Amino acid sequence: MKGGLNRIVLRGLALAAALVLPLAFVLDPPDGDLTELGGYAENRFGPRTPQAIFVPPLAEAARPGADYDALVFGDGFSRPEAEERHGRYGRYWTDHLRNLTGLTVGVRAAGAAPLAAYLASPDFRERPPRVVILQLSERDLGDSVGGLDLSTVTTPRPHGVTTPRPLAIQPLHRQPLTLERARAQAWNPPPIGHALDLLVKALPRALLNVTGGPVEERSLAYAGLFSSAAATTTLFRAEDFQPWRTDHRLLEERRAGLHAIQDAVEANGVTRFLLLIAPDKGTVYADFLLDPPPQRSAVDEVMAADPTLQAVPLASGLTALAAGGVRDLYAPNGSRWGLEGQLYAARTVARTLGRLGVLSGADPSPDVAILPCRPGQSDCTPTRTQTD
Repeated sequence: MKGGLNRIVLRGLALAAALVLPLAFVLDPPDGDLTELGGYAENRFGPRTPQAIFVPPLAEAARPGADYDALVFGDGFSRPEAEERHGRYGRYWTDHLRNLTGLTVGVRAAGAAPLAAYLASPDFRERPPRVVILQLSERDLGDSVGGLDLSTVTTPRPHGVTTPRPLAIQPLHRQPLTLERARAQAWNPPPIGHALDLLVKALPRALLNVTGGPVEERSLAYAGLFSSAAATTTLFRAEDFQPWRTDHRLLEERRAGLHAIQDAVEANGVTRFLLLIAPDKGTVYADFLLDPPPQRSAVDEVMAADPTLQAVPLASGLTALAAGGVRDLYAPNGSRWGLEGQLYAARTVARTLGRLGVLSGADPSPDVAILPCRPGQSDCTPTRTQTD
C-alpha cells in the first residue's frame, strides 16, 4: 500500500513538473499588480514600451526633521507599496514634479491617521512645508474619510501672519533613465512560484469559467490604447466598476471629511493644501470598453461642486489624452499610471500650485494637450483599429 501511494505521489510530482517547469522558463517575471493578483501572464499584458526612472530618485521617502517644499501623503500612485516586489522610488509623478519645478518633495504613506499624527508633530509646527498634497486612490473613497479634530492637531494661526511669497519655478532638467520591464531569460532561475501561482489562479478561469475574482479582463472597443501584446483587451480591478461611485450623497460626505483635512492643514496660515484623487483605471477607460458600464463615476464632478476644496481634477483630462492616442496612461498590466499618466499628473499639479500661489512661473497651458507630439510616435498620428 505504501509503495502504491509513493508511486501516485511521484507521478503527481512528475505531472506537476511537466506542466510547471516549461511554463516557468517562458513566463516573464510578474511586474504589474493586476497580472500578479489575478494570475494573468505578464508576457501578454506587460507594456512593451519602456518606462522612466530617475537614479537617484528626485523625490524621497520623507525623513523626520527634514525640510520639504512639498510633502506628499500618497499610496501606490506616488510611492512604492511595501508589498510591491518591483516598486522603486524614482518612477513616480512626485519625481517628475520635482524635476519640472525644483520643489523639494518628500513622500509619506497616505491616510488620515498618518496625516493627523504629522499635523500634531513638532515637524509641522517648526518646519511647515509650503504645501501638503494628499493623494488618494479613487477606490479609497468607498470607505469613510476621517476628518481631523482641529482643536488637537493644528497649530493656532499666528497673529498677523502674512502669505508667503510664491516660489519661483527652477526646473532641474534631469534626464531619467530608461526602465525596461524584466523578461524571461532561459539562463536565469525560473520563477517556479509564479508559474504555480498563475496555474492555480488561471486554470479555474480557463477550464471552469470561474468568474468573480479581484481582477477582470475586459475587451476594448479600439486597439492601440496600450502597448501590450493583448491589443484588444486589458486588465482592471473588479472594484473599479462598483456602483457607489455614482452615489452623490455618499461622495458629498467624503468631500466634507476631505474639507476638514484641508482646514486642518491650512490653519497655520503658511501651508497650502492640495487634494489629488487618482482616478481608477476603470473610470478613465470606461468609454473605451466594448461593454461599457451603465453609469460613470461622479467623483470629479462632486469634488468640483465645492470650489473651496482645492482638488486637482484628472479623470477627464486623462480620458481626453487616451482619446487622442496617448498609450499606456495606465499600465496595461497594472492599476496605476504608466509614464504618460505620471507626467500628466505632475504637470497638472504644478499648474495648480501656481494658481494656489505656491509657485510662480507655472505653465498656464490647458489641462489637456500638454504632452508634446513626438515625431514618429503613435501619438502624433493616432491610428485606431475597430475591434468586433
